[in-house]
Amino acid sequence: MNSESTMKIRKQVPPRKKACQRCTDSKVRCGLEKPTCSRCRARGKQCRYPAGSGDVHQSSPVVSSEQISADESLSFGSSLANFSTTSTVAAFSSPVSGHPSDIPRIYSQNESTSTQTVDTDLTFDHIDLVPMIDAEKIRDRWLQPYLLTATEQVPKLFNPFTVQFVTCVLRSYPNHLLDEKSLPPFIHPLQLNSKAMPRTIANCFSLVRMWMNRVAGSEAIVLLTVRQEMERLSREDATSDFDTLCSFQVYLIYLLTAYFFPIENASLVDDMSMITLQDLAFRVAKTGLTCKAELSQTRPTWESWIIASAKRRTLFTMYIFSNVYNSDKGLPNFLSAELGGILVPESKALWEASDRDSWTREYNRHLSKWEDGMLQISELWRSSETGSEPRRKRIERWVQSADEFGMMLFAVCAHIHGC
Repeated sequence: MNSESTMKIRKQVPPRKKACQRCTDSKVRCGLEKPTCSRCRARGKQCRYPAGSGDVHQSSPVVSSEQISADESLSFGSSLANFSTTSTVAAFSSPVSGHPSDIPRIYSQNESTSTQTVDTDLTFDHIDLVPMIDAEKIRDRWLQPYLLTATEQVPKLFNPFTVQFVTCVLRSYPNHLLDEKSLPPFIHPLQLNSKAMPRTIANCFSLVRMWMNRVAGSEAIVLLTVRQEMERLSREDATSDFDTLCSFQVYLIYLLTAYFFPIENASLVDDMSMITLQDLAFRVAKTGLTCKAELSQTRPTWESWIIASAKRRTLFTMYIFSNVYNSDKGLPNFLSAELGGILVPESKALWEASDRDSWTREYNRHLSKWEDGMLQISELWRSSETGSEPRRKRIERWVQSADEFGMMLFAVCAHIHGC
């Protein structure tokens, strides 16, 4: 056998040393694909092969959203109705490019990048919440600027700088969907790490990327596709709390995207779309914004808490956005009295807990910290107790552990009501 034949045989049977560094470190079999092996591609990770392993790829990142071509993006329109609702997050093929890495793999900040945030026992089939009695006030909120007079309720005063601050924050939320490791702060990471990627959220990832990465001349198809998806969400009768929440979150993201990154001579954000958004908020609130266990100062199930907390965060975001919308149109904003009893966003540690045990331990600490009752949003509004020592101590206790979203909400309330 000559030397040329020997070399061919060696190429056909690569030695184990050719495995990429991540697969080697994890002690799993590597697919050996170049430049990115299938395991790294499925996890959205950089794939590095050791020096001397044949074709050397010291840094082979997966394709990012910025590298997706316009032609790939526009192919989404024809496949909108064919998205699978049974693909797992790790194996989900994006309708934009067909690569699993196009849907971000979400990790908590205190988790190593080699460990996935997955709870295989997580299920959202049985959520135990307390129905909201006056949820209709959320649905009918759009009428307030037109029906209420100054004698009935004093409008909230929005400093122009407050509106600018809120606008900067809200504008950042659609951009999270272009990142491979983040989400808007009102979508809980484990909503994506459940047994199946919700079709509604999968569509949203692709459509926001198509909107943000559009090329000149594609505006019409982008607008049409997003408008059709918004209409589908408004008509769809969700069968579970989880699906209703996802529809509300995604519709809000579409409006934020269209409002802050508009396509010229066309707008998807108008009074009718805002009415639809508030109707979706009503459907979410009607089934409950608070766990039964939260009312009795006991620990709820992790699944119930995730849904309740995500609902509250999304609702707060919607109200802030509607305030910006009204301010831009010259309409007054009034106190959101219907939300007065809603709990403020919980601590950063609770929201980012990546497994059931760590969340349980953190929630037990949370209960012991708030034996006098959990903080409600109305405690951040002006009242006879504003500035009192007991009120300040409760607010300071919450601020100590609040995440970025909670601090943004506190800043807005402080600007409007004082603290």
